Amino acid sequence: MGRRIAVGEEVATRAARTTEDGIDPAFHRAILKIALELKKPNAPSYDAIVVATIRSMKLDPVAFRRYLGENGARNMSLLLATARTGAL
Repeated sequence: MGRRIAVGEEVATRAARTTEDGIDPAFHRAILKIALELKKPNAPSYDAIVVATIRSMKLDPVAFRRYLGENGARNMSLLLATARTGAL
């Protein structure tokens, strides 16, 4: 029973941290983390990095993937291109 309370509190806390536009600020940090991981030599695939980032940051996978696919992540393509060219 204690576990359910902790999970409920975590969800409530994360919901309280969303900005006025409904985006969790952790999503912005996750994008930066993904770009930095892609920059590393011998980096795994983009999808593998996204999965690892979601797991390590305890993000809502559905909401974060939706964010990556929508206008909220409009600069993600620029970050990815920069990371892949080594200009970051």
